[in-house]
Amino acid sequence: MVFSLFRPKDTAFEPVTPTATRDQVDPEIAGLSRKDRVKRAFDDMPLDARETEAICALLDKPGSTAVDLSRACGWMDTSWRTQMLLLCQRRRKYLWPEGISGDVTNGIIITALAEYDALNLTFSPRSDILRSLKKAVKDAL
Repeated sequence: MVFSLFRPKDTAFEPVTPTATRDQVDPEIAGLSRKDRVKRAFDDMPLDARETEAICALLDKPGSTAVDLSRACGWMDTSWRTQMLLLCQRRRKYLWPEGISGDVTNGIIITALAEYDALNLTFSPRSDILRSLKKAVKDAL
């Protein structure tokens, strides 16, 4: 059998263009403030157990590195950062209703919920959504 890097000219391999993507802009969400979008994200998609642990660590240990936050959860290495990436990715339609590039302040996806200090490599909860994060944890427990 010969493998080719080139696509066969068979029509079965024509690219399919989806009619709707999961990143389509929802005008109702896009019109909300960040604080209201975060509140809505957690109201519509409550935290699961691992997400709750990750947010609790962030709230309990502001100004900590990803490694320190992982340890606070009982995880290894930078597992906390991975969990936060997944948490934010699941809620991206709320956190970035116009797409991630729509908000130039988002250098990394986690900054939707946490402030990142690049000099010290630390994370702290965003002050403007602190109440929403605490409520999301309380609702999950």
